[in-house]
Amino acid sequence: MKTFVRITPLVALALAMILGPTGCGNSGSGGSIGSSESVPGFTKADKEAETAGIAELQRHWLKGADGWTTAIVSGSPYAPDHFLRQCRALTVDEVKPEDLSESDKLNGFEWTGRLTFKRTSCREGGGQTGLAFNGMSDVEVNKQQGRWTQWVDFTPGPMRFQKQRGRWQFQWDGSYLGGRLPGPQDFANAGVH
Repeated sequence: MKTFVRITPLVALALAMILGPTGCGNSGSGGSIGSSESVPGFTKADKEAETAGIAELQRHWLKGADGWTTAIVSGSPYAPDHFLRQCRALTVDEVKPEDLSESDKLNGFEWTGRLTFKRTSCREGGGQTGLAFNGMSDVEVNKQQGRWTQWVDFTPGPMRFQKQRGRWQFQWDGSYLGGRLPGPQDFANAGVH
């Protein structure tokens, strides 16, 4: 499938309105915000996809004073590694729909694509000693039980999903959907606040 990128300045505003204010109170954009309809190529289906993606994100991340936090379990079933991942902001950068082939349409696909997110400051807390972010951040830092790592710049992979026969389906291959909403026990287990 051929990929077309449709960029919208409304994406950041929509996420901010839905998820609430985040970051350090410093805006990186100086441009004006328009409606989705005014962005060339941004369709109603793309807006619906953006809204569905943000709603799914909120099922996995908890908004707190320091940013957005998710509880992650990685490793093997015999030696699971439970830790927290925290990002200062979760801001959609682009909605990237893919063209649907005739076969896709016959198979009931109505939209397929991904959301990409802006680079942000992230950290991990608790868990087994080892590389935070699986060594994929700009700076290699180790996570340790009972404390947060230092903040690092990180851009998690895109969130891929599709709508088939009226139902949104999300692929769990990205770092955004791999966790779950953390509870008080997750923070206690990690030894962080």
